[in-house]
Amino acid sequence: MTGWMKVREAARYSGVSIRTFRSWLKMGLRHSRLPTGTVLISFQAIDEFLSGYEVQENEASKITEKICKEMGL
Repeated sequence: MTGWMKVREAARYSGVSIRTFRSWLKMGLRHSRLPTGTVLISFQAIDEFLSGYEVQENEASKITEKICKEMGL
């Protein structure tokens, strides 16, 4: 998808609350602020931001196995 959206639409697209989305903006999610104060976010910026937190299934399995081993499970 291409284009831009306002915070409410962007939060919906991301599947999170508006509050969570605004915290992502503070964390560095790229966005544009128009002279009117309107914040616009591109689909691409959201996808790139979220891909930075992507966990490979193998990574999660390794971490889980390590924790279980340390706990003697």
